[in-house]
Amino acid sequence: MIKHVLSMAVTASMVLAVSLLAAAPAQAQTVLRFSNWIPPTHPISKEVIEVWAKQVEEVTKGAVKVQVLPPLGGPPGHYDMVRNGTADLAFVVPSYTETRFVLTRGPEMPFYAADSTSASVGYWDVHEKHFAKVGEAQGVKVISVWVHGPGQFFTTSRKINTIEDFKGLKIRTAGGITNEVVKALGAEPFFAPAPQSYEVLSKGVADGIVFPLESIPGFKVEKAIKHALLVPGGMYRVAHSILMNEGKWNALTAEQKAAIDKISGRALAELAGRVWDKYDQEAIGVMKASGAEFTTASGQLLTDIRSRLGGLEAQWVQQAKGKGIDGEAVLKELRSKVKAP
Repeated sequence: MIKHVLSMAVTASMVLAVSLLAAAPAQAQTVLRFSNWIPPTHPISKEVIEVWAKQVEEVTKGAVKVQVLPPLGGPPGHYDMVRNGTADLAFVVPSYTETRFVLTRGPEMPFYAADSTSASVGYWDVHEKHFAKVGEAQGVKVISVWVHGPGQFFTTSRKINTIEDFKGLKIRTAGGITNEVVKALGAEPFFAPAPQSYEVLSKGVADGIVFPLESIPGFKVEKAIKHALLVPGGMYRVAHSILMNEGKWNALTAEQKAAIDKISGRALAELAGRVWDKYDQEAIGVMKASGAEFTTASGQLLTDIRSRLGGLEAQWVQQAKGKGIDGEAVLKELRSKVKAP
């Protein structure tokens, strides 16, 4: 009898335990909303953002999921969207809100690197060592930073043979360093976010564009381009970043943060750089197939371009000084890390 009672008690306890376990909620998954304004077919969307999103889920064993969404606003507003929590994560171009950022312009200088990979890794390194402590990006966690490949000059009709050929051209820019490059060359800058590039070129609103090679087919503007002027090391490059809302980052566990950091930062900068370099090379074939004529600047034209753009670096060094940064030393360090053109 006693055994029977004990057996019933044990069985009841087991049933109760199983019931309680069944009733207990499963560990909640943290879903981070990534607002992405780059076209979903663009290599950075497919081979950087989507790849990183999958890695986040893998390294956190499913506890954190990145949900990549269509843009929740215009490209220039993405920094503020992350800060105010409209988006948890976003791809951000600092030059779209250029008055807020000074230090990001250092790695955007002309001529210093042949590729995106070494320049991007170098940028991350100087960001971590020098820029992060200044904290220009407020209210956000910097997941990674990188720069695209050498920025070049493309026109819809006029071929650039001499420095005078830049005069009078209206050129689409991304703001920031691209504005200054175009003005220094003697052309007129016209700001438009990258997704609007084909529209402004095909309708004749702009006579050309400054872009890395990859972005011509990446934003499907190859049919509007007739001439490509290539400058060794590029006329500029634009800084990119993935930013996360600071509150959302702080809400993650220490283990989750450590796991995400391992696949972000330098590793993500290198991934983005490799993707840019791969598609920069492929873009040449795409543009030639569409009828674009390529010219590599040399001789007097190259000398004149270097002369016109030579003051950009000195200007930035002075601006960085106002932030407490030795810009000249930073650029020297950056050059020591990159593949020279």
